[in-house]
Amino acid sequence: MRRGPRTKARGAQLAKERPAAALASGPYEIEMTPSAKAVYVKLYQNMKKAEAKGEQSSSHHTIFRMVEDAVKYIIPRDPIKRMHGLSGPLSNLFRLKKGRHRICWAASSATRRVCILFISETLRKEGDANDPYNVFTKLVLAGEFDEIIGRLREP
Repeated sequence: MRRGPRTKARGAQLAKERPAAALASGPYEIEMTPSAKAVYVKLYQNMKKAEAKGEQSSSHHTIFRMVEDAVKYIIPRDPIKRMHGLSGPLSNLFRLKKGRHRICWAASSATRRVCILFISETLRKEGDANDPYNVFTKLVLAGEFDEIIGRLREP
């Protein structure tokens, strides 16, 4: 029973610490591709529609808050962390798992910039045609992000 209040208190404490921690480490500048921004806006709108129906806590709220937390705090703090790195044809790109959703980005430590390339609209299910990694890999191999990644690395 005591676990709930401690969890909420710890969550509130972390929320207060995040902005200071992000500023202390010298956050990276974040930008998004139009497709990633469209997904982000769609998640926000879904949350607002749920609120208009009187729902203050729904799956739409949870999903948007997870993505927002990643974009505003987790990724800018250390975008080139090895544990977020992808391999194979996606090497030099990074990803973050939030539930069954994925956020993929490219980063440059020289220019301290990050570009969110892809936010999955579909849930992760390995082997599925709509698996976010399959969709993202096809986009990368088709050269969809070549220009953006090139600009990211320019001073």
